[in-house]
Amino acid sequence: MDQELLDHIRDYLNDQCTLQDLEAWLLSNLQRILDSGDEKAIAHANEIDADLVELGEGIIDELTLQKHLQGFISERDTILVSSPDIEPVATAVTTASDKTIPVPA
Repeated sequence: MDQELLDHIRDYLNDQCTLQDLEAWLLSNLQRILDSGDEKAIAHANEIDADLVELGEGIIDELTLQKHLQGFISERDTILVSSPDIEPVATAVTTASDKTIPVPA
């Protein structure tokens, strides 16, 4: 079910359907999504429904909605790989400053 929802999101993001088409599809299939038991599809549908309400109320704009929807696509297309034979990579965080620190001679 989640794949079908993501396909409709992708269609909207690729200008193959309008926002109204996506919204109509979501509303007409919401009960089917809920009945499917597909937790990801249900979570995505709930988030999209909330975004559509916020869009309608002017809290977010369509570009923000599109970025959020793109996040669903990116999440689905990201593959996490783990292996017990591979050590985790340490992450270092650095910052930059515009202050000069004198170095002792």
